[in-house]
Amino acid sequence: MKNLKKWTALFLTMAVGMGSLAGCGSQTAEATKESEKSAEVSEAVSEETQAAEATEVAEEDPFLTGEKPVLNILYYNQAYDMNADAAKKIMEELTGYEVVYHNLPAENASEKMMLEIASGAEYDMIYRAKTADYAQLVAQNAAMDVTELLEKYGSNILANVNEKDWSIVTNDDGSITGIPYPGSQQPADTLYGNFTGGIAFRSDLLEDLNLEIPQTLDELYNVLKAYKDATGNAALTMGKGGWVAPILSAFGMSNAVWYDVDGTLTHRVRMDGFKDYVEFMQKLYKEGLLDNDMPINASANAREKFANGTALCMPLNFWDIPTIKEAMAVNNPDAKAVFSVALAKDEETPGYVSVANGASEVCVIPKTAKNPEHAMIWYNIISDPELCKQIYLGEEGVSYEVVDGNYYPLFPAFDEYVNSDKFTGSVEGGEMKKQWMARARKTTEMAEAFDQMNENADQYTRYDTVENYATSLPAIKENLAALTTATSDILIAGIVEGTDAQAVVDDIIATWEREGGLECEAEINEWYAEFNK
Repeated sequence: MKNLKKWTALFLTMAVGMGSLAGCGSQTAEATKESEKSAEVSEAVSEETQAAEATEVAEEDPFLTGEKPVLNILYYNQAYDMNADAAKKIMEELTGYEVVYHNLPAENASEKMMLEIASGAEYDMIYRAKTADYAQLVAQNAAMDVTELLEKYGSNILANVNEKDWSIVTNDDGSITGIPYPGSQQPADTLYGNFTGGIAFRSDLLEDLNLEIPQTLDELYNVLKAYKDATGNAALTMGKGGWVAPILSAFGMSNAVWYDVDGTLTHRVRMDGFKDYVEFMQKLYKEGLLDNDMPINASANAREKFANGTALCMPLNFWDIPTIKEAMAVNNPDAKAVFSVALAKDEETPGYVSVANGASEVCVIPKTAKNPEHAMIWYNIISDPELCKQIYLGEEGVSYEVVDGNYYPLFPAFDEYVNSDKFTGSVEGGEMKKQWMARARKTTEMAEAFDQMNENADQYTRYDTVENYATSLPAIKENLAALTTATSDILIAGIVEGTDAQAVVDDIIATWEREGGLECEAEINEWYAEFNK
């Protein structure tokens, strides 16, 4: 409609101008003024007409004017009661919709989700499903085609989500079966704010041994060994897993699964640094520097060892700080968690950091939804940029402030918004990133950890990933999740058993190729060639 309005004004301007030329042989200043005036009148009339048409359409649409039902939303587990949260009440007041959140269990959430939907449960929306879960919902034919609903009720959503993100949820026939949640996208000109986790070290234990936060691979090894020699305890604890991004950084990898090598997307199991990474992790485990319980550790077990001072360090995120700080205070109230975020190979080589591009979460209206139209209308409302900011941060000068373009929380008013990020819609990611940093500083300890993680952010080598855009590819949907589990299990066993590192890599690659990896590689690179155009 905006384009139509502009072209109408332009046509009238041209018509007046041409009439003046015919009568006078040249366009006079008076004729120019008249044409501009006509264009302004046309613009005003067009806007009034559009407003009238929109009002008329709204009055005729019972979904926009009728009674609003209670919406039932399915979401992942949270550590608080979403239905009692202050931000939820703010969202409901601003949207006019009452919403009931149903949270999945912390364990086996994906399996529970699929069982719930398969049973015919009438959830109006699955909120921010992981892309792997979204792909499974589509594969099970459980996701509704929302193309027409978006056209009718999703103007904010359509304006906010970029074309590449829409490709994640658009099927071969052009149907759209989800709404991408862009989240907060990292700006192209800085890495500041990109670091949200790393290997956390207890500051008190480092000080006891007169050690600094390690920045290189050798420094990490020396710190871990010094702690083991002094205490007899394994220095590094972690939940079950083989991939540790801050350590992978020293081997030319990070959180990404696929890497561009000479124009070809290469899976991490084929990366040149992978064998050396396996050898390093084997060395840590063999020498007792890595917790021997790693293969069976639940994350809670690892946190307990870190909190009680048995272990020196473990992978953590900055949002874990309030809980872990409280636990550490039992034996030392002055202890802090300080972070190493991306270890360097050596002093001459910067650490390697991946930046995720593309939405990693998708909102889905299941085919069993009782109120699909209202689900879309509600989600479109919370995707309005200004209203979203009100839900997310509140009122400027009251619950947040902006200093040099950066957002900071104001307490105690911001206390109502500590969980507000779970009640917003799909908005432009760059601006959301700026707003999100107020949330990163929502406690003193979190703010300190977040700033410490990011203090040298722009000194690292940056790699922008595009793999989130490829999650809907058939071979990726069908094979990648199972392949990730299978190859990770072999990696963990290889670290523990100390088998020849090259043999471990060969076993992983053989499994990768045998169980669908070759199909994934062929498909993702065919897609990548088109994507790069």
